[in-house]
Amino acid sequence: AGGSRGAPLQHSFLTDVSDVCEMERGLLSLLSDFHSGKLQAFGEGRGKECSFEQLEHVREMQEKLARLHFGLDVCVEELPEEQKKAAADRNLDQLLAHLEELSSSIQKLHLAESSDPEDA
Repeated sequence: AGGSRGAPLQHSFLTDVSDVCEMERGLLSLLSDFHSGKLQAFGEGRGKECSFEQLEHVREMQEKLARLHFGLDVCVEELPEEQKKAAADRNLDQLLAHLEELSSSIQKLHLAESSDPEDA
């Protein structure tokens, strides 16, 4: 189990120049498409647009949910064994409520992006 340590493994993109060139061509093509108008962000031209503020709000909600998840998990670990199940159940209810709120916000963004003013 003790074998000698060889050279550390590296991703091919660090050692294979053709991979880097291919990625560069793909990114330049994507950038060109974006600048030429072939790619449009945030539902442009299709009714309501998602604002950066709305997207930022959803991202903040995602981060808050993640912090809550890890924070609650740490709290449960510190409890005596007989209290862990009840605390875990309460935490799950709290997480699900936050997840439902996040899901609703994401759904509103999706509906705003896909709504067509001609359907109104």
